[in-house]
Amino acid sequence: MLLLSGAAWASVSVAAAGLAWPFSLLPRLLDSVAWLAGALLLIRLIELLLWERLIPRVAGVRMPRLLRQFVAVLLLILALAALLNQAWGVAIATVLATTGVLGLVLGLALRPILTDLFSGIALNIEQPFRLNDFVVLRMRGQREPIVGTVREINWRSTRVLTPEDNLISVPNSVAAAAIVENLSYPSPVSEQEVDIVLDWLTPSAVIEQVLNAAVTEAWAQGATAGDKPPKVRICKLDGAGVTYKIVYLLDPRRKPKGPAKHALLSSVQKHLRAAGLQPVALQDAAVAAPATAPARADHARVEHRQALLAGLPLLAVLQPAEHAALAQGAVLHRAEAGQAVVAEGDTGASMYVVAAGVLEVRQGEARLAVLGPGAVFGEMSLLTGAPRSATVAAVTAATLYEVTADSIAPLLTARPALAEALSTVMAQHQHDDRLRLQGAAPAPDQPALAAGLAEQIAERIRRFFGR
Repeated sequence: MLLLSGAAWASVSVAAAGLAWPFSLLPRLLDSVAWLAGALLLIRLIELLLWERLIPRVAGVRMPRLLRQFVAVLLLILALAALLNQAWGVAIATVLATTGVLGLVLGLALRPILTDLFSGIALNIEQPFRLNDFVVLRMRGQREPIVGTVREINWRSTRVLTPEDNLISVPNSVAAAAIVENLSYPSPVSEQEVDIVLDWLTPSAVIEQVLNAAVTEAWAQGATAGDKPPKVRICKLDGAGVTYKIVYLLDPRRKPKGPAKHALLSSVQKHLRAAGLQPVALQDAAVAAPATAPARADHARVEHRQALLAGLPLLAVLQPAEHAALAQGAVLHRAEAGQAVVAEGDTGASMYVVAAGVLEVRQGEARLAVLGPGAVFGEMSLLTGAPRSATVAAVTAATLYEVTADSIAPLLTARPALAEALSTVMAQHQHDDRLRLQGAAPAPDQPALAAGLAEQIAERIRRFFGR
């Protein structure tokens, strides 16, 4: 009886212990939830009160997201340590000793990742650059710098979008050790310089006129920033020649540094070639081969007019003799800055070819295009007698050749098929102009316009010239 009672009591004790176990675990779970909820609430309060309000109001800056995330993770780790100690009775010293050894092993294994992590935190605190800044990163041991717009700064890397639309991911440790040139700070507009060396013999007034026209065209087309065209100055005189410095403003938000410099130098090259000028180094090389050295432009010479007309895509269908005939009848004009060459709505029967200088095409107050050496305007008036469709005025002093209907009429009489050839080129020319005004690039590999439009232009040419 006593044995039975002892067995029964043992069974009851085990059952009671089994029932008590979940109830003893429940307070610990509730404490754990309370610690985690308190930690999350604290993180949220710090986010709203400290990061979003107090620091921006007092310091005037917005703390980087990476630093805020790091503080949140640190608070969670501290809350977890307190939770283990208070709710589960785990000794913090034991945990720290165990995690210290484990952290040392992980630190050695993850050293590159940790280096990038803390370098990213340093970048966010020091802020040598911010999001959407245009920067130049010069790294040790790398010849070419990384140039582009900062798109993201995360835990591991800084991502830079280059002007070629390539996204480069730079490790934060590399970015932190690089020499940073921030072109967006303190002002996004910076002053840039480029040097051109020309010979002693050409008068400086001639060179300055050509270079001023070149930089004005580049500025009008948006290659450089500012409310005025770039400046041209003589900065050096030596045995090599005369060094002209072009000082221009760059806004990387409008045009990146590389493309802006390319557009500026392309304009300078075009104007120098049109004027028959070239840098000193090329002139020295031309001494050994004088046949390849271009002669300085003389706008009064028929040969110069013929060479310019022969290079025009609009007149590519003409034969050499026909180019010579047009050049012989071309009329030389000079326009001062601000002078209108043709006015919108005027009648006319001639075409103009720009030999030097810069002009702008306007309809009302809107600027449609900027014209430099080699550009043409008024071709529809020349071939069909149509009124001038826009006003063209000189931005700088300009030199032009006027090709009149009287000079092209004998060519159409001698070669009647020339009307169809010119109408096809005119149709393509009008199509390309329309695409440019719409902001699209010309597509020469596609049919320009319907054949019916080219035939309409040909019919207008024949009717205008009485053919």
